[in-house]
Formats: sequence, C-alpha cells, structure tokens
Amino acid sequence: KTNMKKILAVLATITLTMTACADHNHLIEYSELPVQAQAFIQKYFNISDVAVIQAEDFGRSREYDIRLKNGTEIDFDYQGNLKSINCEISPVPEGIVPELITSYVKLHYPQHFIVEYTINYRRLEVELSNGIDLIFDLEGHFIGVD
Repeated sequence: KTNMKKILAVLATITLTMTACADHNHLIEYSELPVQAQAFIQKYFNISDVAVIQAEDFGRSREYDIRLKNGTEIDFDYQGNLKSINCEISPVPEGIVPELITSYVKLHYPQHFIVEYTINYRRLEVELSNGIDLIFDLEGHFIGVD
C-alpha cells in the first residue's frame, strides 16, 4: 500500500506539473507572431516551411519558438528579436550571423560551418558542424572556445 501511495503521489505531481507548464505554452498562428519575427522568417525561409509555432508566456513576457519542417528551431523574444537559431546539421542561412563572426569561422575553421547561433545578453555563441562552440562579444570579436 505504501508503494502504491508513493506511485500515486508521483503521478499526481507529474500531472500537476504538466498542467502548469501547459498553461504557459500554447500553439499560435503565424499571423500572431510579432511583425519582426514574421519578417525574419520571410527573409530567410518560406512561410510554408513552418511546422509549429509555440508561444511561451512568462508572467508579462512572452517568447516564441518556431520549428520548421526540416527540424530547424528558431527562438524569438517578445518583440520578435532573434534569440537563437539551430539548424541541426545544416548551415545557418547567410546573413543571420554577423559578418565578423562568419569571417572568423571561415578563416580558422574552413572545413566547417555554423549550425547554431545564439544571442545572449553579454555574448554571441555559435556551434560549428564539428561540435565546437565559439564565444564572441556583442560586437562579434572572438573571446574563446566553450
């Protein structure tokens, strides 16, 4: 009986957690994205490439997670500013990553390409096709390898 109570308690906790999370994440239509996020998708991809758009609410703030049919994941902040793009095994489309960073990668890692680009508050990060993570300052100057 004690084990059954523990199992039921765990299941109840999981169910409550999933329900609480579900209240913060929900699917939305493309037209509900901020204009800036829509412009980004239209510039670098086709609208028909979009598979799923999810809004994540954090109190008064909202973020947007987009998954394309090819597996690419794109995250935007509440205003539609790019936070990150992960193309898994494909190169991040040209023009998304700052030129200073792409030039550095081409010079120092000519056999590899950028598959992920993340904009943080204090730095920019890229992951290369060989799995190496590089860190740059907000101006695009190389800081180091993560």
